[in-house]
Amino acid sequence: TTVSSRLPRTRIMGCCGPKDDTPWSYEKMNKNRKCTDILFLIAYFAFMIGMVVVGILGFANGDPAALLFGTDYEGEMCSEDYPARYFPNPYELYTASQATHTYGFKDVKSMCLKDCPSPVGTDAEPLNWVCNYPDSSDGRGMADMTRAQWAAANYDYYDSLSAQLKTDSMNNLGPCYPVLLHTVNTYETCTFFGEQDSDAQSELNSLLIANGVVPTLEHNLGSIVEALSSFVSDQIAGPAAVMQRYIDDFSQGWVVCLVMGFLAPVLLSFVWMGVLRYFTGVFAYLIILMTNVGAIGVTLYLYIKAGVIGSDEITAYAGDSAAATAENYVDPSEDNQEVLLYCAYASTVFAALLLVFTLIMLKRVAIAVAVIKVATQAITAAPSVIFFPIAPVLVAFGFGAYWLAAAVYMYSSGEVELRECDMVDGLPPKKYCADPTDADNCHCGYESVLDENLQYMLLYHLFGLLWTTQFLQAITYLTLASVFATFYFGGGSYGNSLAGWINTPAIQSFRKMTWFHSGSAAFGSFLVALLQFIRIIVAYMVHQMKKAGKDNIFVKYAACVVQYCLWYLQKIIEWINRNTYIMIAIEGKSFCWSAWEAISLIFNNILTVGAVNIIGDTLLFLGKFSVAAVAGLLAFLMLDSDTYTTGESKVSSPLLIVIFCVLFGFIIASLFMSTVEMAIDTTLLSFCKDCKIHGGKPKFAPPLLESVLGKAKSKNPFRGEKGAEGSDSA
Repeated sequence: TTVSSRLPRTRIMGCCGPKDDTPWSYEKMNKNRKCTDILFLIAYFAFMIGMVVVGILGFANGDPAALLFGTDYEGEMCSEDYPARYFPNPYELYTASQATHTYGFKDVKSMCLKDCPSPVGTDAEPLNWVCNYPDSSDGRGMADMTRAQWAAANYDYYDSLSAQLKTDSMNNLGPCYPVLLHTVNTYETCTFFGEQDSDAQSELNSLLIANGVVPTLEHNLGSIVEALSSFVSDQIAGPAAVMQRYIDDFSQGWVVCLVMGFLAPVLLSFVWMGVLRYFTGVFAYLIILMTNVGAIGVTLYLYIKAGVIGSDEITAYAGDSAAATAENYVDPSEDNQEVLLYCAYASTVFAALLLVFTLIMLKRVAIAVAVIKVATQAITAAPSVIFFPIAPVLVAFGFGAYWLAAAVYMYSSGEVELRECDMVDGLPPKKYCADPTDADNCHCGYESVLDENLQYMLLYHLFGLLWTTQFLQAITYLTLASVFATFYFGGGSYGNSLAGWINTPAIQSFRKMTWFHSGSAAFGSFLVALLQFIRIIVAYMVHQMKKAGKDNIFVKYAACVVQYCLWYLQKIIEWINRNTYIMIAIEGKSFCWSAWEAISLIFNNILTVGAVNIIGDTLLFLGKFSVAAVAGLLAFLMLDSDTYTTGESKVSSPLLIVIFCVLFGFIIASLFMSTVEMAIDTTLLSFCKDCKIHGGKPKFAPPLLESVLGKAKSKNPFRGEKGAEGSDSA
């Protein structure tokens, strides 16, 4: 009878097995886990498959060279056979650089040649010409000539033109254009340099006069060569030229970059963690003391200036003696003293409240200090965990490189279409059209245009970047939270988790979190990515309205408010996610349940959480700032030595290398401090959860935390003492 009565009850308890009434335990945290939020993981994988397909389409159809080099006057890309892009009418290029109407670099007529032409001719033909393609789409070419023959003739068939076409060519209307300036191939674009060729110029002037054409500034380009060179360089090579010099500096100072930009920040970050481990209490109480002393000092200063204490009150320029002897004189400084007196009263109230609040918070400050020390102790017990965030960062960089390449290919896969520009009489491009009414001959330049489908593909691709980077961050948070929760609930020990560098607590936690809780990571990362995506769309809309001139004062303020609200909402979601991942690591439940539990624990322990966050954030920021500043200072001192100021290793300026070391130092310090921050948050929430499930008396608290709480050591199995039964009475 007893056996038969037990069977039905066991089956009724649920499809997942019998109900588990056993109390929460360390073993239960690590062994009784199930996969959470699987639907979101499936959705993420499906989205990533779509992202790969989109990338493949971009690589198959795109050509990034179109973004850099543009197209010729027929809308075609320069090919390997004809790679050099040449502007046959330099004065049109100069006009584009000075244009006040809608007309730019891409609208200037250009063609693709094998090599950049030279103005140096022969004795028989001192003037060279570059003519349209023989099969030119506007019909102004040389139909009986092939492109190969055209190239072999140095692109010149001027002598074969009719009299009218020759006259048009002399007036820069085409189909041929005189070559007066020297050019050099820079990034597959013919850039102008040097002086105007005098022989070519003389021959052109003679030709113009002989044909009744009056020479103009367009036929004498000597004064604009520098401006032309600068304009072309700004369009295609300005940033590259600047970067080339900086790259040279980096090639000379790579040792400084390696030592002060990487090794020194790593070492300094470890030093700062040691400071946190042993001097957190000193820093915390010093900050509290300085805050209270500062508040009291400001209050006393206000009383002095208000004339309540001493005789240093504010007086008018007339002075006390003059004011005393003058009749019917009202001292204007008395109003200021009255204002200062009210400020002193307010400051007194603030200082008093601050002092009372400090006394109330002293116990929680002690707990906060202990929490931070336990967090650093957890890192010290498994030092390999400090390097774990580097792996996701490297994966993110690799993914970012792929994403950028795919985005560039997609962006360049648009249809090449005519640009829109102003067709104004007397101004290019209409000025240089032989027949302004002929659309094939007179038009603006070409550009790659994104159709609606391509725009949606790019938006899809963008959201994939946001979701993936947040997903990697979520997995990192889950892994670190699992590591530090294991340490806390192990009574300040990893137990049997330490197994060299192959099977460390970080690797064990990574396997566990990715297997069971990748779905929760996909859920949380989706929420943040969605908000980031909305913020980008809103920013783009504001930018478009600004370009269209519709950004009136109301629109500006409304856009600012919307953007700020979205940013603030994103920060709230990120904060909730971070604490949710910690609860998932502790209890292994779904995202929504863990989020509710995390928020509940935080608000039920708001003072303790506040103390830990204020002290922890202050110390971590000081750590980041100190590491970056010291790395930059050491880099500057190293670059100021004779090695880098003279000789072969001389750098043109230490500025960029120092900035690099400071930024990279801050990034490395942030990676290290993010691990410490996660350790602090996890230890804090673990402590709050421990208190909640054991009636306010933490059972698993490590010795450092227990000593502050003033309790006897918890008798848990991880210290070789009694088990759960004995610990409840501790």
